[in-house]
Formats: sequence, C-alpha cells, structure tokens
Amino acid sequence: MNTLVKLANELLQGQPFEYAVCGGMAIDMFLGYESRRHGDIDILAFYPDRDKIIKYMQSIGYEVYEMLGGGKCHHITDTENQVVAKNNIFCTKGNCELVHLYPTSEKDVYFMDFDHSGLTSLNFIEFLFDEKSDTEFLYRRNHNIRLALDKAILVVDGIPFLAPEVCLLYKSTDVQREGYQQDYEKATEKMSEEQRLWLNTSLIAMYPDGHKWIV
Repeated sequence: MNTLVKLANELLQGQPFEYAVCGGMAIDMFLGYESRRHGDIDILAFYPDRDKIIKYMQSIGYEVYEMLGGGKCHHITDTENQVVAKNNIFCTKGNCELVHLYPTSEKDVYFMDFDHSGLTSLNFIEFLFDEKSDTEFLYRRNHNIRLALDKAILVVDGIPFLAPEVCLLYKSTDVQREGYQQDYEKATEKMSEEQRLWLNTSLIAMYPDGHKWIV
C-alpha cells in the first residue's frame, strides 16, 4: 500500500464526511500493487460535504484553493466566499513542490502551474466532488449512469477507494494522457465480467459515435 495513501486515510478517517481514494492510486489499490508513478493523491468526496472538508483542511493547517478554469484558482479563505466553478479543490501545506501560484489582478485569484514530477509528502491533496443518491453513485457527467454505492466504493485494508470501472469511465475523456491506457489494460484484465460490462455499457452511453475502449 502506498505510504501517502495510508497517511491521507489517517488524516481523513473519523471525520463527518465520506471520502474515497480515486484516480490512478485507486487503480493500484484494486490491483494490489503500485503499477506506475503517480503525480498526486486524488480523493473523491460528495458535494454536500464540500464546506465541511474545506473547514477541516483549513483547521489542520492546509490552504485550500478551488479551480476556476483557464489556468486559474481561487484561494478560499471563507466558505461563504466561493466561486464553485469546477468540481475540484486542492489543498496545500508548507513548501508544496507540486503547485506554483502567481498573483493576478483579482483578489485571492492566482495563476497556477503544476509540477507532475510526483508527490513526496502529504503537502498536497486534491478533492473531486461527485453526487449520489441514498443507494447509488451518480456519474458526474451523466446522472443516468449509476452504480450501487457498495459496488462503486470498495475497501482494502480499511481504506475506501473508487471502483476501477468508475475510475476508468472518468479517465475515458483523456485516453492519451500518460498512464491512462496502462490503467485501462491492467485494471480490465483483473476486473470481473460484471465490472467490465458496466464500464462498456457506460462508455457506449457516453460515446455513441465510438471510443477505443468499447469492446
């Protein structure tokens, strides 16, 4: 198990919000080994818990920023003053080597530049917000695509993570990105027939004109 994943879980467990490791590290948790190098830690959370997460991360010494698009982010100093333009926030602490911020003419708004060389300490965490019903995970880009929560959020060694078929559906929008094709090949080899069928059906729904991962 990746050390930073363990540390992130220790940081978040017991708090009054749900979370799960997602992205490439979730794929590795499913595989049971570290298949490739990852640039950062992505954590899935749900929209109703956004303010709770922001306040908690601030309370333990992190600075919190929300993505704005166009290479900009907004420093959230007060949960009452948010733009909520995108689905993700990132939290930094101390001398974070992953992100460099440059001031703009707008108050608390920065240009940002990410260094994807890899995270070496838990001074950067990104949260990506999704939605759910009482029983189902709702795919953010199409709420008609759903999966039972107990199948969407899996657990290994007490650490929750997003199921590989859901991770791959999100990754399907950028298959040329480094590592994504490898994630697909390794994960689908181990996934159950039920998981592969859900992914394939979801890909067909999202890409009626075709996609390289549709089988």
